[in-house]
Amino acid sequence: MKIGDLVVYNRKKTPASVPPSDFERLGIVVTVSVHKIPPLHDGSLQGRLPMALVQWNGIAGTLKHRQDMLEVISENR
Repeated sequence: MKIGDLVVYNRKKTPASVPPSDFERLGIVVTVSVHKIPPLHDGSLQGRLPMALVQWNGIAGTLKHRQDMLEVISENR
């Protein structure tokens, strides 16, 4: 996933808390980043989580999502 990609919610992975009307929205990726997950109490590392900041149609402002919750429908060239 990269800046400029057109995305929708991934219907298979999006939680039930997302309203059904949001599945009709299109979004454009504004920024991509990696969220570092803090170590567990025993010190073992958990890894990193790819994130995307998305501007959705019909929503003021941007929202941050895990990249696996999104599906790219048109890639920026």
